Amino acid sequence: MYDNSLADMAVFNVRLPDDLAARFDAKATAAGGRSALLRKLIDGALEDAGAATAPPRTRTTDRLHLRLLREDIVQLDAAADARGLKRTEWLVMLLRRRLHATSPPPRADRVVIAQSWRELNRIGINLNQAVHALHAATMVDSRLDLAREAARVASFRDEVADQLRVLGRALKGDMAYWDTADE
Repeated sequence: MYDNSLADMAVFNVRLPDDLAARFDAKATAAGGRSALLRKLIDGALEDAGAATAPPRTRTTDRLHLRLLREDIVQLDAAADARGLKRTEWLVMLLRRRLHATSPPPRADRVVIAQSWRELNRIGINLNQAVHALHAATMVDSRLDLAREAARVASFRDEVADQLRVLGRALKGDMAYWDTADE
């Protein structure tokens, strides 16, 4: 659990309307108080974020200065805007792709990819439950419709395959964007 000592702990201050604070306090009493309930809610929010949580940023130590023609800057800005990136972010991604054969997708794409993974995980859980139901249906006294459960499993399998194809195309498309014609 948590060390509730005051040393080395961040403090969050929140202003709430009186009626909302009273309702929160009523719930918090059963959960060990305001702080305990807030910690549980924050933990839950971070666990729900799961894959969508961005890795910690690393600070760059060296700076590179470029001089470009005005028309190159215009094209650079257009390309960065099309991806929802700042000019520097776009250039760094392009360089990393060329130098290391990798580049993370832009933030918006990472959110979509994370959502896809969560959906696939939920489908996998449902598929697992359906398989357990199929096993239960083989028991003598089961009243479960075996054909219906088999159709559910096939439907889940097809949905997972479709989602994986879509996700794979999105990732390949993102990587292909950074490739140049001279490769």
